Amino acid sequence: MASSRRISREKLSLKLSLAGTVVMALSGLIVGKLVNSQAIMLDGIFSFLSMGMTGLSLYTAHLISQPEDEQFQFGYSHLEPLISVINGIVILVICGFAFYTGITSLFNEGHQVELGAALGYALFSTLLCFSIFFAERYISKEVQSELVRVDSQEWLVDGILSGTILIGFMLVALLSWLGFSDWNRYVDPILVSSLALVAAMLPISVLRKNLKEVLLITPNNKVKHGVDSTLKKIAEHHQFSDYSSHFVKSGRRYDLEINILIDNPEQWPLERQDQIREVIDNTIVRRLGNTWLSVSFTAKSKWL
Repeated sequence: MASSRRISREKLSLKLSLAGTVVMALSGLIVGKLVNSQAIMLDGIFSFLSMGMTGLSLYTAHLISQPEDEQFQFGYSHLEPLISVINGIVILVICGFAFYTGITSLFNEGHQVELGAALGYALFSTLLCFSIFFAERYISKEVQSELVRVDSQEWLVDGILSGTILIGFMLVALLSWLGFSDWNRYVDPILVSSLALVAAMLPISVLRKNLKEVLLITPNNKVKHGVDSTLKKIAEHHQFSDYSSHFVKSGRRYDLEINILIDNPEQWPLERQDQIREVIDNTIVRRLGNTWLSVSFTAKSKWL
């Protein structure tokens, strides 16, 4: 029941995000074209591509909720970090394109922007982006969803973009009021270039985290240290001759493989082996949550 509620909340959050991206994409592209603002166009393009990524995340959330089948016998949890990596790469590509566009426009002496509509759009988009960001951040913490967390980071990026655009256009209004309207043509390309650099910081952190999971790199964190210390205590208490363990995280699931070396197989019947599995399940797996556990026993060290 708790898992079903979690999945439902996750899907609701992503549907809210998808609706928001549709509004942002259409309004950004239309208003950006009307007021001749590359910064607003960037905001619209970012939202348009985010719309596709949010739809993909929503489909992934549906797949993850499904049980394993003949084709995906380990389930679908590995798709979660993969989608997050694709998401991060898309954002970086957008930021690179935006930076190039802004610099090119700057060296071509910039361009004027229709200020009134631009200010209205910037205020509206800033409020919308941060509202959805805070809503998704709350839900991602409540249901422990990496998909929603990464999606919320996109809204944070978009909120920073929109907020900076708002400040930039307020600066344009101030310059005009002070009689320096000739400088207004440079504000929009400067905004685009600056926003692209700032926005690139968040997807880099997302890529760093999720690439480790895609590449099945063992995490070096308190969860891994906790597993190691607990397993060491179990090995000492039950007098394993030796053991090895392999531990990775893939999306919302952990994979834990433990190989135990025994000297005298006669002293380790199936009942005792299953008892060890129960101990590991009670002390490690239940604390981790969703975990694929494999425990094997061997009398030869070559199989560790």
